[in-house]
Amino acid sequence: MKAFIVSVVLLLSFALAQESLSLSDQELERSYSIYVPKDDSVSTPMPLVLILHGRGQSASSMIRLTNFNNLADTFHFIAVYPNGIDAQWNYVKDIPGYPVSVDDTTFLLHLIDQIAKTYSVDRSRLYVTGFSNGGFMTERLACDVPEVFAGFASVGAAGFGGMPGVCEHDIPVSLLLMHGTLDRVVPWNGFNRRNSAGVDVLVLADVPRTLAYWAKHSGCSNETEKRSFSQMNEETSVSQLTVLGCPEGTETTLYTISGGGHNWPGSPGLLPEEIAGSVSTDISASEEIWNFFNRHQR
Repeated sequence: MKAFIVSVVLLLSFALAQESLSLSDQELERSYSIYVPKDDSVSTPMPLVLILHGRGQSASSMIRLTNFNNLADTFHFIAVYPNGIDAQWNYVKDIPGYPVSVDDTTFLLHLIDQIAKTYSVDRSRLYVTGFSNGGFMTERLACDVPEVFAGFASVGAAGFGGMPGVCEHDIPVSLLLMHGTLDRVVPWNGFNRRNSAGVDVLVLADVPRTLAYWAKHSGCSNETEKRSFSQMNEETSVSQLTVLGCPEGTETTLYTISGGGHNWPGSPGLLPEEIAGSVSTDISASEEIWNFFNRHQR
């Protein structure tokens, strides 16, 4: 059993608490922010949503970017914003060519256990979402511990090189992908890198291929159903492609933000324009993700 040292600083008059957590086995200090609906009793089992930041971001930036705290108040769930080591998540652990050894899967599972000691958590309704690097970590969790979470939502991320090798479970998952076609950070069409032997090696899969991978992984059919959203401006438009024939109780779907960049749809002006590109306001990513989560439980 891995040991934890926990210190909690309660912020008076607020439901938001900043907690500092240490994993003695990895000699790392880990921190996170947690938001619990103000009017809920701690004895009432509540869903819990992990919200993972992108590389170079933090828990506080994800609070501002996603506005999940307001949704937590409305729909009565616990919102948890962990911080990655060096402002990133190690979704490539044990994949050859990547030397980072931080075990973020274990950290996030232990974090949930720690929170459940203080609050009444509905273990059948654990969810995780992330942006960019946090989106890749979300998919890694779908590979590592699909039996733990009832839903996964990845924004601005795709399949990564080496993922099939670490995605050993064949447990169907409910997974939502959301991606802009003009994403300059995580390209829609993916990319390869030529190694020292002159061989092209997959670094990032293209987004349609990523959707197909997860659909096949969960045992869905090859048929899809598409719907479009009302268009608010000329720069972007949104469509949703849902894979049919998935196992009962599971869902695999892709939100395509045509003309969209590397951002969190529905939250304009919060990321540098040279990174974010065009931000769709046709949908709120956070609302769509919660609606998706709310349809699923373990």
